[in-house]
Amino acid sequence: MGKHAQHVIVGLVAIVLSSSALAQAADARAIVERINSAWNQAFNTHNAQALAALYEETAKVSPGNGKTVEGRSEIEALFKGALENGFHDHSIEVIDARRNGNMAYELATWHAAGPEKDGKSPQFTGVLVNVFHKDADGRWRSISHIWNTAPQ
Repeated sequence: MGKHAQHVIVGLVAIVLSSSALAQAADARAIVERINSAWNQAFNTHNAQALAALYEETAKVSPGNGKTVEGRSEIEALFKGALENGFHDHSIEVIDARRNGNMAYELATWHAAGPEKDGKSPQFTGVLVNVFHKDADGRWRSISHIWNTAPQ
């Protein structure tokens, strides 16, 4: 095989590999965007049970206060408290999303409005990392979720 043919083959392999990586990145982003849409919908309609259903039964969550909660019932209670305290208008903006088989993760920013005081809702924002697992039923659920809140 001549040098030119080798260069062509190497170039084609590079194109295939890079297009495969781009397709995986797009797939990961699409997966987490769908999950985030369901998450925001549940939060913004004050449905703590629907939020908890987006997590595996043994999932762990840390709301950035140095503590963790584990399992759907504790996760539901965490979000129920936030919703009852008046948090609303939640959104997530993906910074990065990756996938490897039945695992995916996202790095994102989040925004939410806090409870109204004197007619004004304080705005909160921060960064989150969420790790997802694709169940045997084909459904993606969070297994580990942590976020922080930026100083105001």
